[in-house]
Amino acid sequence: MKKAVLYARVSSALQEKERTIESQIAELKKQIKENNDVLIKEYIDDGYSGAQLDRPGMNKLRDDLKSDLFDTIYFLNTDRIAREVTYQTIIIAEILKYKKQIIINGKDYVHNPENKFALTVLGAVSELERAKIIERSLRGKIHKLKQGQVLNSGANMFGYTYIKRTNKTPAKMIINKDEAKIVKYIYEQYAKGISWKQLIVYLEEKGIKTHLGLKLWDTEKLRHILTNTTYYGIKYFNKTKYEKKPEKSIYKIKYGKRIEKDKSEWIAVKVPAIISKGLFDKVQKRLDKNKKVYKKKSEEQLLSGLIRCGNCGRNYIPYQRYYKYKLVDGSSKITYKVAYHCGLKVKNRMHSKKMDKYLCKNPEVSAPKIEKCVFKMIKDTLLDPDRLLLCTDYMKTKNGLTHEKVENEISDIENSILKITKDKKQYLDDYAKSKITRTLYSKNCSLCEKEIDNLKTQKNQLINKMPRLHKKQVIETSVKQFYEVAKTRFEQATNFNTKREFLLDYIDKIVFLNKKITLYGSLPIKLKAYNDPNQPSKVSKIDFLIEDKIL
Repeated sequence: MKKAVLYARVSSALQEKERTIESQIAELKKQIKENNDVLIKEYIDDGYSGAQLDRPGMNKLRDDLKSDLFDTIYFLNTDRIAREVTYQTIIIAEILKYKKQIIINGKDYVHNPENKFALTVLGAVSELERAKIIERSLRGKIHKLKQGQVLNSGANMFGYTYIKRTNKTPAKMIINKDEAKIVKYIYEQYAKGISWKQLIVYLEEKGIKTHLGLKLWDTEKLRHILTNTTYYGIKYFNKTKYEKKPEKSIYKIKYGKRIEKDKSEWIAVKVPAIISKGLFDKVQKRLDKNKKVYKKKSEEQLLSGLIRCGNCGRNYIPYQRYYKYKLVDGSSKITYKVAYHCGLKVKNRMHSKKMDKYLCKNPEVSAPKIEKCVFKMIKDTLLDPDRLLLCTDYMKTKNGLTHEKVENEISDIENSILKITKDKKQYLDDYAKSKITRTLYSKNCSLCEKEIDNLKTQKNQLINKMPRLHKKQVIETSVKQFYEVAKTRFEQATNFNTKREFLLDYIDKIVFLNKKITLYGSLPIKLKAYNDPNQPSKVSKIDFLIEDKIL
């Protein structure tokens, strides 16, 4: 037994007057009863032409497709859906997208042999066409590369100017004399032993901009220049390929990455040379030597990767350093320092002092001091159920947010989703009527979907707060259970590894701003679904926030 809805439509005034729509509804109800389905709702367009895609009843039906209101839609005939085949295809495709069953004149549309065959053929043809387009495009590119022609991909680089192809001449790369001098200078100076920082400071103080017009240089931009074979006259294409990851994401999107192909598949194209092959090889030898000499893995600290700068938001990076001091009596003293500092400060050290750059004023912090303070906060608050409860967002929600206010916010979000959905449907209608291009339609729909997803996320966050406003006992029980497990883990944390594992499991991040420390984390809680007591309990989370200062 399925939840079913019906759609009926008459177009002419005569049909409306004679109430022929009632005969349609009666017939559809009969079909629903024969299939042992339950009629949930009726969508009626009385006096609307099937030549129009914009009809009140049809619009409402398409609005409800995303919901779980029904499983099956009954139509008396295909021409009741729409008169034009194009509109029929659009509506049916939209219904199938949301996995609803379509019954037309008592027959399942998808499982009808003719329709099933048509759908399979259409899908196969579309897939074949896409594959053929990609294959033809790739084959054409490789053919041009083997003829020695330069493609636009990766050709627009520092030191060169890319000249687009015309009807008479192929595309090519020509040397940009001003930038070529800079490239040659970078190679020559680095081969002589000049450091990364000296090169960056020189380029910035001379006012030399990157190829993208940026004033600030960095080691990655220099490394890209110093390792690029193009500068000695050989540019390689077809170096990488996109590989999809086999595992499925929780968001049902298969993410992938670019991987390097075997060198036998690379296609070399000759371009004008800026430096000699000998100079390039000399630079590569120094790069390889430095990689071996300076390849020192930084020692991991207890709070590595957890501390964030409260001023600029960057990670706080740990470092260890020896300092040598001269005393009054002339003798010297060596001290060992371990601390955390903002990652932006490390980056800024490479730049010229004359450059206008953002400086983070958040100070560094001694590792022993902040680690001692963090563990004190854990012992005093995280491992105290009463104090921890006061630091959760439940208490803040309880005191500052009412049940009515949350419902009003949810209602506003639902109205916004409805408005965007209507805009999306309008784009679909415009595309169907050839008022907008397919590219513009896809772009607008993508933006609408993204905005709808963001609003749904906000709605779900508010819905998750609803039970917390009146389930104090459940919250308190969850806090005590969290405390018992955390206390046992904390007592077992007696060395670096166990302490590190405890921090990673129970603390999401630590924000440091001047002397203020804020610990962020969350604890699990079992809550009943909002407005549906029949649903099983689901595990949610309550965020907590613990604050203190370093003395």
